[in-house]
Amino acid sequence: MEDIVKLAEKANQLFAQEKYKEALSYYLSALALDADNSISHCNLGIVYEMLQENELAVAFYKKAIRLDEKNIRAVNNLARIYIDIVGDFEIAAEYLDWAIKTEPNDAEAYNLYGNLSLKKKDYTLAKDYFKKSIFLDSEFFKNYYDLALAYKGLNKKKEAKEALNKCLELQNNFKPAIELNKSLN
Repeated sequence: MEDIVKLAEKANQLFAQEKYKEALSYYLSALALDADNSISHCNLGIVYEMLQENELAVAFYKKAIRLDEKNIRAVNNLARIYIDIVGDFEIAAEYLDWAIKTEPNDAEAYNLYGNLSLKKKDYTLAKDYFKKSIFLDSEFFKNYYDLALAYKGLNKKKEAKEALNKCLELQNNFKPAIELNKSLN
């Protein structure tokens, strides 16, 4: 078990340095030592996603979920792929419903549901999901940026600017927020 921990630590270090192909070999080695490890499958899904090998990412996320239905990280990552890459909002919603049912206080699932609602141009619903996500995690700067997008869609410029100000207070160099803020002037 100690070998798996060391392999995962090395893989995580390489991943943090954006050396995804190198990290991949360590994650695969860790998986070879414990083929039923849900976290290893999820990590491989993340690496394959970063390498833009989305079919492999989906396969590893699904395997991670089969091994552990409570692996919310894998569920959320899978939902994000269905929202942003595949464009299948129904399947994404099913995964997000699962995530929220399994972990009702998972801020990321609400944020993803908000982003799904933005894609569907349901700005009121998006706003509600982002507010719930902010309630659960008020320190995640992107929640405020996403909320600003919902307010922009609702033509609520003042509220959008307030959300952007909070985003920039938390992450002052977040370029998309800076650009959106300029466009609202």
